[in-house]
Amino acid sequence: MSYSKGEIAKSILLGLAAGGFLAVSLALPNFPQVFKLFNNNASGRYKIKRAISSLKNKKLVKTYFKDDQEFMEITENGKKKVLFYKLDEMKIKRDKKWDGFWRFAAFDIPERHRKARMALSQKMKEIGLFPLQKSLFVFPFDFTNEIDFIGEIFNVRRYIYYFTVKGFSDKNQENLLKQHFEL
Repeated sequence: MSYSKGEIAKSILLGLAAGGFLAVSLALPNFPQVFKLFNNNASGRYKIKRAISSLKNKKLVKTYFKDDQEFMEITENGKKKVLFYKLDEMKIKRDKKWDGFWRFAAFDIPERHRKARMALSQKMKEIGLFPLQKSLFVFPFDFTNEIDFIGEIFNVRRYIYYFTVKGFSDKNQENLLKQHFEL
C-alpha cells in the first residue's frame, strides 16, 4: 500500500491527539497502531521512523523516558496542527428534511486580518456555503458550530454574525438557491 507524503505523520499525530501519548521505541516493537499499516516490512519501519523524526523536528511531538520505556506525546503545536487536519476534513451535516429556513453568516473582518478573512471565505465555500456577496454566505441547514470552529482557528470568530430567515423577498433568487442546494 502506498502512502502520500505526510500521511504517516498525520496518522501518528491524529492517534496521539486521540490517545494523549504512546509508548514507542525507535526500533518500533511497541508501535502496532501505526506499524500494522505496513505489513511488518523494513520499508514501512523506515517510513515510520522518518515520520516520527520529522514530527519531533517540527516540535509537534516530544519523546521522553520513564521506567526505561520511551513515550511520545503530542505538543501544543501538534494539537494546533491536528485542528487544521480536522478543518480539512470538515463537512456540514444536512438534515433529511429542510425546515424552510435559510441560515446566513456575515462577517466584517478588519483589513489587518486580511489573510484570515480570505481563508475563512475560502473555507466557507469549500464546505458548501453559497456566497451571496463577498462577506455574506447562505446555507439551508445549521452550520454555526462549523463556522464557529473555523472562526476560532483563524482567530476571527468575534467578527462573524449569524441570522436565520424564513424566505427571500426575491423569489427568483430563492428558487435559484433551492435548485443549487437541491431542495
